Amino acid sequence: MSRVAAIDCGTNSIRLLVADYDGSRLHELTRRMEIVRLGAGVDRTGELAPEALARTFAALRDYAAEIERLGATRVRMVATSATRDARNRGELVAGVRAILGVAPEVISGDEEAALSFGGAIGDLVGGSGQFGGPGQFGGPGPAGAPSQPGASDRSDAFGQPGPSGSPGPSDARGASGVGSGAPGPAGTSGQLGKIGLSGTGGVSSVATPILLADIGGGSTELVFGDARGVRAARSVNVGCVRLAERHLRDDPPTPAQAAAIVADVHAALDRAAQTVPLTEAATLVGVAGTVTTVAALAAGLRRYDADRIHLSVTSAEQVAAVTERLLGMTHDERAALAVMHPGRVDVIASGALVLRTLVERTGAASVVASERDILDGIALALAITPPAVGSPAAGSAAVPPSPTAPSLPTVAGPAAG
Repeated sequence: MSRVAAIDCGTNSIRLLVADYDGSRLHELTRRMEIVRLGAGVDRTGELAPEALARTFAALRDYAAEIERLGATRVRMVATSATRDARNRGELVAGVRAILGVAPEVISGDEEAALSFGGAIGDLVGGSGQFGGPGQFGGPGPAGAPSQPGASDRSDAFGQPGPSGSPGPSDARGASGVGSGAPGPAGTSGQLGKIGLSGTGGVSSVATPILLADIGGGSTELVFGDARGVRAARSVNVGCVRLAERHLRDDPPTPAQAAAIVADVHAALDRAAQTVPLTEAATLVGVAGTVTTVAALAAGLRRYDADRIHLSVTSAEQVAAVTERLLGMTHDERAALAVMHPGRVDVIASGALVLRTLVERTGAASVVASERDILDGIALALAITPPAVGSPAAGSAAVPPSPTAPSLPTVAGPAAG
């Protein structure tokens, strides 16, 4: 059994997963999240701010100590939307290499889509995860350089209000065997419908093909596929942090500000539809914090419960009702919601608008939320890739860690997808 460590560095948060791989499945040892908002202001300035880098490096030092304590033998860190958009991403690369001993891979939107799909699909179809074939999404470029320049990608969703799982909404379209639940007033009562699978064992009855939506801080990935892998994918720059920074000026937001976000999302979905068949999936699945938070609010949970949210079903009507409720609330009212993570309060309304607009465009009747996402995909891809004998990790230089950083092994082998 191999022990791997995966780090997902996004626009709003940075997350760690350390897990054992038994040849078919990952067995989680720890899953952590810190809100660092690395991408604060990147949409406007094109640069990572010094204070955002400092927050990220502080979290990474804690992660490095945890990785060393748990004895992970291989480590892989992936950076997404905010890092690739930033002109000064070299500062992040240098800092990460000094702390972890490996350079982060700044992946393309297509690569992120494949990793997100690979992390989520196992629980949806009863497998261990799938990735596109070699070269399907392009291999990693030099450390700190986008694998596919110009492609946008999703930055990580915000934090998980619990030790395991991460918040994010989901969507389903005609999922077979889905329990409808008993929806009550949005965010006050109701029950989580389930697709007949809890945890990572067993076989799900979710209908395929699926459209997976990974709504992050900087971008949204849309992936069309099934148990055999990804058929089509597209990443578009409509994430909850990016859109909130662009358009939200009042508290609560004005109708005009909400309409501006919806217009941006429709334009992005028009572009995505050139590649991804948005209306042909049997099931719409959502990952990351916006989706799971909307699901928790729709169900009226009194605390965030990742196990209850994972593979739960939220109706399109509930998504719309929760979105309207959030748009009418002040910052303090959103912060007081029992399931709301503090790092999501100022961007949940924009994220919910992305989700609601996507549901409307796809014609989805409901939403399947998955707590498994790109972080799981990173770990799984690392675990199933044989170490390359005598060669450094793909996307990382053979540079020793700083004297104050723990000595950690580098990742070996090509990036997934």
